[in-house]
Amino acid sequence: MIGRVSGQFSAEALSGKKSRRPVSYSSGSFTETDNANISTFGSLLARATAEMKNIPDVREDVVSDFRSRIESGTYNPPLDKLANVLYMAGMLDAAED
Repeated sequence: MIGRVSGQFSAEALSGKKSRRPVSYSSGSFTETDNANISTFGSLLARATAEMKNIPDVREDVVSDFRSRIESGTYNPPLDKLANVLYMAGMLDAAED
């Protein structure tokens, strides 16, 4: 029943244009046939997305390296770069001259 109502009041029905999709009504139910064509780019994008899901969010080897360097006291970050990052993030006020 809903399929019949939505079919009569769809954009195509109201504009007077016929739908390109074959639509059939059988025993009161709405049946519609759709087709999808996926481009080469879409296939590559889907494959890349699937591969990215396998990459961990945190690189434990890098984290453990930094942790050990900080704990041993051998990590000396470049303070000018750190200050610039904090300034750009709005966490550090610029010194007024």
